[in-house]
Amino acid sequence: MSATPSILLGVAAMLGFGLADYIAKTMLRRGNVFRTALLSQGMGSCLFLLAALAYDRVLPSAELLSLALFSGLISGAVLCAYYFALSVGKASLIAPIFSCLTVVAVVLSFFILGEVLTGLQLSAITLVFLGIVLVAFERNDGGGERWRKLSLVLALAAAVVGGANLILQKWIAESGHYLMGFLITRLSSAAFMTPVALTPGRETGSVGTSQSWLKLGILGLLDVSAFFAWYLGLRVGLVSIVTPIATSSPAVTVVLAHLFLKERVRLHQRIGIVAIISGIVFLSAIS
Repeated sequence: MSATPSILLGVAAMLGFGLADYIAKTMLRRGNVFRTALLSQGMGSCLFLLAALAYDRVLPSAELLSLALFSGLISGAVLCAYYFALSVGKASLIAPIFSCLTVVAVVLSFFILGEVLTGLQLSAITLVFLGIVLVAFERNDGGGERWRKLSLVLALAAAVVGGANLILQKWIAESGHYLMGFLITRLSSAAFMTPVALTPGRETGSVGTSQSWLKLGILGLLDVSAFFAWYLGLRVGLVSIVTPIATSSPAVTVVLAHLFLKERVRLHQRIGIVAIISGIVFLSAIS
């Protein structure tokens, strides 16, 4: 079977995630993190709710249903952790670290799914890890040090858990109810985020403006559609091929954050970012 469809779906996911992360960063500087995540995901899921009801109205088996619900809860937790890290850290650092979930997914696909991990893939993974070390290392610049460290830890934790969750997503995507399975994971994710979003947090009056609602809608549609492209890619291709491509999205986020948010990163962190992205791209090319 040709890998071209899964590669194209991975590229679509990469572009969607990269642009969505940039939009999320611009909104999270002033808004409630968890409410932004919940509203955007809810709005973005509407299209897929209609598709699932139109083309796949039969619920999956109890086992698959449980798996989808569990995977959705994990997805909600990962997204909340990632968005919070974006809100207190630099998008140009957080996005590359979070993309390291590809390393977790590729390693687990080798041990659990039996996909082959070559010496070249191991070299690419090592390059990614070296990049993580360089990105995470930063001298104390003053008052924001605690939040900076927390953002890096949260991004790395989200990457580990999110990478493991991709194995569950692979099993769900391969089922005969991939549309309904995807919808159930989204609903379960929203269920996790709802009580978290209702807790007191930073508010913003801009949520009431049409422009912010439009941004929420665009953010949700981009993010959920990117997830769906990734999900379809997992259905027709290997985890070790689709995931590295999809998680190359920081290349888009870093460029946008540098151009429009004027974020600055140190030289060694730039080297780390290049190492992470190069490792992921190299992993994609040899998979």
